[in-house]
Amino acid sequence: MQGTVGRIVLGFIAGAISVLVAHEGTIYLLHAAGYIPTNGWSMTPAIPPWGVPRLVNNVFWGGLWGALFALLYDWLPGGMAWLKGLIFGLCIVLISNWTLLPLIKGRLFGQPNQVLFGGWNPQRMLIVLAILGAFGLGLGIVYRLVARGRTA
Repeated sequence: MQGTVGRIVLGFIAGAISVLVAHEGTIYLLHAAGYIPTNGWSMTPAIPPWGVPRLVNNVFWGGLWGALFALLYDWLPGGMAWLKGLIFGLCIVLISNWTLLPLIKGRLFGQPNQVLFGGWNPQRMLIVLAILGAFGLGLGIVYRLVARGRTA
């Protein structure tokens, strides 16, 4: 697979895999440690109005973030793929989870418990950093593995 379309497809695949392994695995570990009530790999209905299972919703959005990562890969700082992924994951926290989604909560994309900048609650902010940092780290590693020699 070569070119822009190949990058997008491989990025989507890497993002979906990273959600299943790194993102949900981190949620599971945080749940097992007693930091969050939600368990990983949850199939409970997610965001209305469609009632898509939370895991399916997370995999879809993770795939879209992965596609964007693949398009931006050459311009991201960090040098190594895992570091680029970690930086990208932390940017997702700042741009999406702490800013955009809380501003549009209750509408199409926002989740009811999201508050601007995590409500300035340090524990809540660290949990989000851990989950999406792990997603980004996994994304960088998986993208490097699946895209090796396949993109232009």
